[in-house]
Amino acid sequence: MKKLPLLALTSLLLSSLVLPAWGGPVLERIRETGVITAGARRDAVPFAFVDSQGRWVGYSIDMLERIRRQAEKQLGKPIQLKLVEATPEERFNLIQANKIDIECASSTFTWARTQKVDFSVSYFADGTKILTRANSGLESAASLNGRAVGVIPNSTNEKAIKVLQPAANLVPLQDQAEGIAKLEAGEIEAFAGDGIVLEGLRQKLKKPQDWAIVPNFPYQYESYACLLPKDDSDWRNLVNYALIQYMEGVVSDQTAAVAVYEKWFGEEGLAPYPRDTVNDYFQGIVDGFEWIPIIDY
Repeated sequence: MKKLPLLALTSLLLSSLVLPAWGGPVLERIRETGVITAGARRDAVPFAFVDSQGRWVGYSIDMLERIRRQAEKQLGKPIQLKLVEATPEERFNLIQANKIDIECASSTFTWARTQKVDFSVSYFADGTKILTRANSGLESAASLNGRAVGVIPNSTNEKAIKVLQPAANLVPLQDQAEGIAKLEAGEIEAFAGDGIVLEGLRQKLKKPQDWAIVPNFPYQYESYACLLPKDDSDWRNLVNYALIQYMEGVVSDQTAAVAVYEKWFGEEGLAPYPRDTVNDYFQGIVDGFEWIPIIDY
C-alpha cells in the first residue's frame, strides 16, 4: 500500500479543489432551508435500511452524514439531513423533480442513466450475483436455464440476467423483502441482486448457513455512486470532496474512516468484504482514475 504518495497526492487534490461558499441551485436551496433532502432505500442492507428500532442506518447513510458535515462547513451554518424513501422505481424521478437533492444507497452507474441524472464518484463496487439454497446446484449463468429467478424490475440485476441467460424464468418482485419471502417459501429458486446487498440479507436469515451467494465472481461488475441533479457542478464537487476524503482515510488507515468501513464490511459487520480488495478500488478513485464498468442500460 503506497500510503505516503497517496497522502501527498490527496493533499494536493484537496488543496487545489476550490469550493465556493455556495454556488448552484442545490447549494443555494440548502443554504436557504438549512436542509439536505436525501433519498435512501429501506431495504438495501448494508447500504441503506431501516433497523429494528425504525432508524435509517447503513454505509450510505454514513456517507450522507459526511456530506452533511461538509455542507455545514462550506456554508458556515447548521445543516440538517432529511431522509426520505427513494424506491428503485422512483429515485430518478425524485431527483429530476428536485424533490430530493441526492440519493445514496446501492445505485449503479450506467451510461443510459446519465441522460437523467448525474453521478458522484463511486464509493463501492461489487456486482450481480444470486442468493440461493446452499444445495441448489445453481451458480453459472448456464445453470439458470429455465429456473425461477426473482428480480426487481428495471434493475441492472434483472438486465444482467436477461443478457447472460435469456432462458431464465424471471419473476418480478416488488422489493428485497418480497424476494426473501418468496425464496424461503420455495416460490423462486434464486434471487438476483448486488452481491454485497445479498450478503447483508443472508446474514439476517434465521439459518444463514443454509444459503449461498454465487458465483464467486459476479455475473456483471457494477460501480455504486450517489445520484445527483444534472449539471450542478458546485453540489457535485462538494459531494465528491466528502466521499474522496473518506476513501483516502480508509486507504491510509485513518481511524475514523476505517471504523465506518469495519462497522459494515469488517469481519463482524453485516456484509464482510475484505479491505484489501476495496483499498485498490478506493486508491484508484483517489488517484484520479476511476474504473467504472461500461454498462449501457
